[in-house]
Amino acid sequence: MRIKYEGVVKDTDSKNVNMTQLAMDRYAYYVCFKCQKAYYGGEARCDAEIGEKFDPEELVCGGCSDVARAQMCPKHGTDFLEYKCRYCCSVAVFFCFGTTHFCDTCHDDFQRLTNIPKVKLPQCPAGPKAKQLLGDECPLHVMHPPTGEEFALGCGVCRNAQTF
Repeated sequence: MRIKYEGVVKDTDSKNVNMTQLAMDRYAYYVCFKCQKAYYGGEARCDAEIGEKFDPEELVCGGCSDVARAQMCPKHGTDFLEYKCRYCCSVAVFFCFGTTHFCDTCHDDFQRLTNIPKVKLPQCPAGPKAKQLLGDECPLHVMHPPTGEEFALGCGVCRNAQTF
């Protein structure tokens, strides 16, 4: 269970805590537009910040995502799928609003970034906080869609194993 994995509740505490209620208070869950099943979409604190500004058709679980199917690892499936940050050329570490992947730096500035029109976002190479980088080499060393679009980088285990 995510609560235990993140260390929010220790095994010894779990007998005295309503784990389901704690999870519902801490995490945001959404109903997938395509399959109508619930899926984890980030922390509730992020969801509260964005309010009701979203298109329900964008709420798509990992199993229904075209991106996930296109990047299925034959060895690990989608278990270790890594995503590019939507606002720069960095590996994402947050998934918020049920739709958006962020690197750590962009996550800290999400209120500003999510209000930048797509046409005003920098082109690759893009640095954190949607800063245009000089040159033409992507820090991720991959071809990807324009900044502002979701993109799966592939299996993180296999990708990192290739760098050794």
